[in-house]
Amino acid sequence: MRRAVAVHHQRLQIRGSASIKNSDGSFDYPDTKAEGWKLTKPREEIAAAKECNNQTSTNMRHLARMTRAWKNQNGVNMGGLLIDTLVHRFFSQTSNYDSVGTGSFGLMMRDFFDFLKVEPDKDYYLALGSNQQVQVKARFQPKATKAYNRCLEAIADEGKAAANKKWRELFGTSLPLKASESARSFDDIEEFIEDKYPVDIVHSVTIDCQVTQDGWRKASLLEMLRNRTLLRVNKDLTFKVTSCTVAHPYEMKWKVLNRGEVAVRRNNIRGQIIGSSQPNVRNERTTFRGEHVVECFVVKDGVVVARNRIDVPISS
Repeated sequence: MRRAVAVHHQRLQIRGSASIKNSDGSFDYPDTKAEGWKLTKPREEIAAAKECNNQTSTNMRHLARMTRAWKNQNGVNMGGLLIDTLVHRFFSQTSNYDSVGTGSFGLMMRDFFDFLKVEPDKDYYLALGSNQQVQVKARFQPKATKAYNRCLEAIADEGKAAANKKWRELFGTSLPLKASESARSFDDIEEFIEDKYPVDIVHSVTIDCQVTQDGWRKASLLEMLRNRTLLRVNKDLTFKVTSCTVAHPYEMKWKVLNRGEVAVRRNNIRGQIIGSSQPNVRNERTTFRGEHVVECFVVKDGVVVARNRIDVPISS
């Protein structure tokens, strides 16, 4: 063991591993990657979180929970301690949300994502209270930027059904749809991964799509979107994993969701959780215009540990 441990230690579960409590209240826990032991001080972190939560009328707890829902819904590879640390840092630089109620949570999330998207790249942060190093597993700024823009859209649509849909894209099924939105003119057969597996995003996965058509050269959908090139109907689409931090074996699931007037008129929104066409690949074809979304889910030991999505806007 890396260092001596007091006689009166006890074993506890900290961060998912068997850990050893020291006489000063800190813990040693095994780091399987480094093949050694690390030190953590949860009491200091808990005390700092409690103080901030009291100062913000429990809004720190609400923001941390909403951020966890966002990370699991959108495949953001962030640990819980990093989330708590960033939420703590956010409240340390603003008092605008120290006493607001639920009616201002949308604005609070908007400003929090605005805070996240401009954070400089770092390998680690100093954890709230303990100042222990908490590692940054993957960049969160790009997805925070998308979340910020989605917040702006949802706030602009306040009072409309579209607003609730946009909030749900950010936070998943933890945000229930309003009862009035249940009346559909089509068969609502959309499935949600949260209803089939527990979700705990601790890894990263990235997908791209190869677009092909007879007589045309193959192109990357992400590159087309960056160049604002229109994607038209009658194209073959090959969605494939381009990077994944999850070790084999794992299971890959997919979801293809059609949106827009044409999808509703044709009663073809899809949205079921389906398997791969071949390992790490899903083959599709553009058949009608509208907004479409393709998501992938990496299932390891019965838990969704990584997810990613790509928007597929199809023009006529």
